[in-house]
Amino acid sequence: MENDKRLNLQELTEKLKQIKAKDIMTKDVITVAKDETLADVAELMINKRISGFPVLEDDKIIGIITADDLFLVMDMIKTGEILENNSQGCSSKVSFAMSTEAITVNPDTNLDEIIALMKYRNVHTLPITKNNELIGVIGRRDVFKCFYFAVKDCCM
Repeated sequence: MENDKRLNLQELTEKLKQIKAKDIMTKDVITVAKDETLADVAELMINKRISGFPVLEDDKIIGIITADDLFLVMDMIKTGEILENNSQGCSSKVSFAMSTEAITVNPDTNLDEIIALMKYRNVHTLPITKNNELIGVIGRRDVFKCFYFAVKDCCM
């Protein structure tokens, strides 16, 4: 039985390496600008059921805004670290809360590498770029879905 399990793990690893970012990415990417309000972005996240967006300026990725970033702002509002009358908080702009280090991958990056990036770099929203142009995005749900279908296909 252990040999079967090892064989299945090897099969799974090979399958994960065959699945490319271009195979699972969302091509119709919703982006936001750095001067949009956090309240508008939060509403967009809720309505679209998406947990993060690339932030663009002049068609270039300058950052990422995620639900985690908004949770940090929520905590700052709740503790009084940010006060609405100081024109921060929900009326703050995306540039206030976004992560400026946007980790991107190319369309041929495999799922095994994407999983490692998401785990070890705590990435939730992964822009896919080709020639420095945004062509897609992968979220954690996309990775979960694809991974568990691969597990089911290989091991069950």
